[in-house]
Amino acid sequence: MGRKRKPVALKKLEGTFRKDRAPQNGVDMPVVLAAKPDWADHDVIASSLYDEVSTHVHSMGISSEVDGIAIALLSDQLALYLKLRASVLTDGPIVETVSSTGATIQKPHAALGPMNVAYTAIVKMMSEYGLTAAARAKVGANNPVVVDSFEDFLKS
Repeated sequence: MGRKRKPVALKKLEGTFRKDRAPQNGVDMPVVLAAKPDWADHDVIASSLYDEVSTHVHSMGISSEVDGIAIALLSDQLALYLKLRASVLTDGPIVETVSSTGATIQKPHAALGPMNVAYTAIVKMMSEYGLTAAARAKVGANNPVVVDSFEDFLKS
């Protein structure tokens, strides 16, 4: 399995887009602020993170209407990570339990595994949108979209 095909929008931002190599049936989506799915409002933290992430992605000029679900999933994983991290910070990374024989056992916090899984998913999703330093360097996100007024926001 080869590497994933890079979206045309990212190629254009990087300056590597070539019309002769572009897919003939490719979809070119306009850059807009993606609408938040209804289910993303059920978690206050995830909803707040959605607003923050979607604003960053839009300002970089790479968001479209169809990105709402992906950004919501990223925000959901970020919220999960933060909740698990808070639990680990409260209890400590090593917890003590008592075995059936009465001996005290030290073991890793139960939230560390799911926290690491969420972290891995977050990093993968962030790189899809140029939200890591390495991904941003490839995208050339040095020219963010500036929104001066609400009217400008509606036009973009």
